[in-house]
Amino acid sequence: MNRLLCSWIAASALFLSAQSLAEPTVFEYQKVSGGVSAKKMKAIYDLIPNPTGDAKKARLAILQGMQQTKGVAWLVEGEGDGYVLARWDYKGHAIIHRIEYNNDAVQIKYAGGVNDYQCAIQKGDFCYKTHRNYYKYNRSLVKELKRALGNV
Repeated sequence: MNRLLCSWIAASALFLSAQSLAEPTVFEYQKVSGGVSAKKMKAIYDLIPNPTGDAKKARLAILQGMQQTKGVAWLVEGEGDGYVLARWDYKGHAIIHRIEYNNDAVQIKYAGGVNDYQCAIQKGDFCYKTHRNYYKYNRSLVKELKRALGNV
């Protein structure tokens, strides 16, 4: 993947992420023509409970979980108050997420994509249609975030 393009997209996502308040919110599925199922969407975007009750521990768990995913690890693109901007690169394609956290929960939000992972149908911070493997790779991330939150 063109490093300049990836850097530009990550910088744009970081800028846009900084513009809104980081706060995990309840995900409400919206039926969209051509979008994926509620089951796939909820598996990624539903709130992940933070059993520690501590935002600093949630941040640490996010960083640990990003490194433990099956296959290619997620990279930190940036951070802000209550969120980590994460990037996953594979064979010229990329996913960028804003992983928001607080004392109560952690939540993945779509912040951008490159090539196959550009979102074709996006509602707010949630991608309803992109490459079919997007949902598989993100289930791995969610699994590791849950595991890390239970172990910090």
